[in-house]
Amino acid sequence: MNSIAEDTLTAAERRYETTVARLSGSLPTWRTPERRRLLVRLNWACVAVMALIALAGFFWFPIVIAWVPMAVAICAVWTMLRTVIDVKDTDPPRYLDEFETQTLLRARSTALSVLVGFCFVIGIVLVFGSSMELGDGHRLAYAMGGVAILGVFVGGIIPAAAMAGTFDPADDPADSLDDADDR
Repeated sequence: MNSIAEDTLTAAERRYETTVARLSGSLPTWRTPERRRLLVRLNWACVAVMALIALAGFFWFPIVIAWVPMAVAICAVWTMLRTVIDVKDTDPPRYLDEFETQTLLRARSTALSVLVGFCFVIGIVLVFGSSMELGDGHRLAYAMGGVAILGVFVGGIIPAAAMAGTFDPADDPADSLDDADDR
């Protein structure tokens, strides 16, 4: 983290520095490139399972109860990912180098495009599904609500996953912990 004079920080930058200071020692064994990649894969696996649950809920409604443990799982894994990347997906611009800024802006743009695409599909399905009276209305609404929530999760995962890949192995926070242990 860059050290910038306290009097030049905006409120958002002060919050960011406080958050990073609070999280910087958390989950030290998860701060390796392999573990970060594992967390990214676990996030996408949770998204895939949640998508299956949302779509299966249209055909067999009792399956939707599986959303509860999956929501807990994806929130835990996403929070772990954001912790091990020191919330770089929400860094103020002055804390990022040019490559990281470009990566974050591209990821945010992709996340917005995906979220808009999800909303468009949901809207089309709800409009045409309700006009053609596909199945029970509450099942269709519940399935599309699940897809909407899934879209929000995807929109949050994309920037975090992109920033997890920007760590240079030489700058790996876990390496500094290993070096400290060797002394």
